[in-house]
Amino acid sequence: MQIKKILPYTIFSVVLVVAALFFAEVGKGDDDINHCLVKYKSEWSKECSQCLDYSKSYKAYFRNECAKKIDVKVAAQEADKRWKTFVRLEMNPKDTVVAYACKGTGKYLYWVRESGDNTVVFLTDDEINEQFFAK
Repeated sequence: MQIKKILPYTIFSVVLVVAALFFAEVGKGDDDINHCLVKYKSEWSKECSQCLDYSKSYKAYFRNECAKKIDVKVAAQEADKRWKTFVRLEMNPKDTVVAYACKGTGKYLYWVRESGDNTVVFLTDDEINEQFFAK
């Protein structure tokens, strides 16, 4: 008779613990929004309407893989070690952005924030070129 009284409370407790663990695990990925932007392709020497000579061009393609809008800043490094940057605001899920360099090194950088979150400030182009010049 005692077990019949305890069993519902035990089952309820187990369900609560499982639910708490589930929601704790789901919330982990939301803390780091950088996982939303994924580089899915890159290309060398492909036609680029912005480059006079694209024989040494480099393009890195990125996609928003999250279910929420994001703001991004992407950069591709030119042969002179300076970074060419591009900002895309309110990037919808599955939307893409391309970073390109006309004479590229194959290196790229990116920064991500939740769309409209102005508490996260992207580096300026000068700061990027200062901090990542030789990298």
